Amino acid sequence: MRGSVFMHRSFRRRMDDVREKWNESFDTQPVVRSGVAEIELCGNQEAVVDGCQGILQYEDTVIRVSTGRQIVRFRGADLRIRTMQQNQILICGTIASVDFLS
Repeated sequence: MRGSVFMHRSFRRRMDDVREKWNESFDTQPVVRSGVAEIELCGNQEAVVDGCQGILQYEDTVIRVSTGRQIVRFRGADLRIRTMQQNQILICGTIASVDFLS
């Protein structure tokens, strides 16, 4: 078991190095705009929200979050917040729709 954890950390380190070199080579540094959330979907199973400023509604079929300028509503089934760090949350479950409300 210990070996697999070591391999995982080693792999993650290598991927971070590759990503950094790629960004330096092609000048593709991420653009960060003040007050604008960035949402990354992984199929319909996960969503990462960078720029989350608060959770407004948390149910297994609806999660609404504030991103400052907008409210983002996730609808689906078995929705849950898996992790929350500073201004970032990871929503898991079956995501049926994402709505942007003002």
